[in-house]
Amino acid sequence: MNALEKWHDRPLQVRVFDRCNECGELKEDVQKHVSLWPNITAVCCAKCFAEMTAECSGFAVGQ
Repeated sequence: MNALEKWHDRPLQVRVFDRCNECGELKEDVQKHVSLWPNITAVCCAKCFAEMTAECSGFAVGQ
């Protein structure tokens, strides 16, 4: 098998990134999150959603 055939037969890995509406970064875990208390719906990454719900609940995240 020559180098070109090896190149064409290589396994491909595809990763999809979406833009977080809160921090603006491209991340894999961006999705629609819903919280009933506090009542928040957002399309963002898990980290930003945790920060948003903690701010509204009165708890500080990461401190």
